Amino acid sequence: MNTRNLLVKNTFWLGLVEAFSKVIMFGVTVSLVRYLGPRDFGTYNLAFSYVAMFMILADFGLNTIATRDMAKHRDLTDKYTSNLLGLKLLLSLIIAISIIVSLFVLPTSGTKTMILMVMFYNLVQNIGSIFTTIFVAWERMKLVFITKLAYYLGILISAFSVIYFHGSTINIIIAYGITTTLSVLFSALLIHRLGIKIKIAFDKAFCKELLIETIPFMGLAIVGTVYANNDTLLIGKFLGSTQVGFYQSAYKILFAFQSINVINNAIFPRLNVLIHENKTETLSKLIKIVVVLSILGLIPLATIITIFQNQIITLIYKPAFLPAASTMAILVWVGVVNYFRNLTSNLLFAQKKQHQVFLATTVGLVVNLTLNLIFIPQFGFIAAAWAFLAGETAILLVTIFSLVKNEK
Repeated sequence: MNTRNLLVKNTFWLGLVEAFSKVIMFGVTVSLVRYLGPRDFGTYNLAFSYVAMFMILADFGLNTIATRDMAKHRDLTDKYTSNLLGLKLLLSLIIAISIIVSLFVLPTSGTKTMILMVMFYNLVQNIGSIFTTIFVAWERMKLVFITKLAYYLGILISAFSVIYFHGSTINIIIAYGITTTLSVLFSALLIHRLGIKIKIAFDKAFCKELLIETIPFMGLAIVGTVYANNDTLLIGKFLGSTQVGFYQSAYKILFAFQSINVINNAIFPRLNVLIHENKTETLSKLIKIVVVLSILGLIPLATIITIFQNQIITLIYKPAFLPAASTMAILVWVGVVNYFRNLTSNLLFAQKKQHQVFLATTVGLVVNLTLNLIFIPQFGFIAAAWAFLAGETAILLVTIFSLVKNEK
């Protein structure tokens, strides 16, 4: 299949994944926000942000490297699968011990229970990401669609069942953990049907080589995780869980808006192949088409959302969440900038210039964290949105500079 037809096929299936997942998760999120209210929804998100800080060790680029290498050399799939399972199980044990030890400093047992449940959910999900990595590397996006659809339908059933029976946030997270476990088992079955052996291995030489290559990604994982979660944690520290609830209700709309990144996900394997085969002209045409069409689509959409911010928040949630409207409008523009910085970052990853992405993300973190520390206590959670936009813009500019420099 030629590049154009393959990209159309991959984009179609990943587009379906994004459409179904974002519609389902949007419905789930809106229902949870309405059911839990700002305070409990804020506590719920604080637990996820807390665990996310420890999940830095869960991957740090292992999946990205595996996708890149298996896309070029499918005969390495069995070796990558078995060793990734071995590495991730070891890392999961380290993460679990670290989180459990850290819980001794937390004030309430309820928060501890919630964090333990979130930990289990995230660790199982991380193991399952190995199988998704294989589907993407082999460009079997249809299988990505099937497994993701099963997972998100399970999440939908779980959330609405808990709401119907008036369950707690703990019940929601437990239901999510069960759904994730079943989804991983289903993905493993599909992997087996592809003829790929699922076993646990730890080839010391291979794992050492793999880990050395992930060193820039490790730094990127640390910086990226702090970058993605410091706003929520700082809002919780300075302003309380209710303000986190307002901020996260706006942030979840950004999450839905980021469906646009399906294009970046679809073309990433093809970028690796074109660069590996030195097809410069084809690569250049592909990038130009993606950039032009993206600008024509994203700018008008973000503008419309900005103009009708109050109506959108009221329609999606309820008038009580109007304080989040202006924050939502800013975060939508964060999504636009984030889309293009993901494109430039993927180009650098494909060129094996992950250290340059690390540098760019570090610059973004410094900008973002500095602005958050200074302005969140004074201006509230809207300052976090402006700091997020400034950080994303800084990352985009540095990655563009790196690509131009590499070209020269």
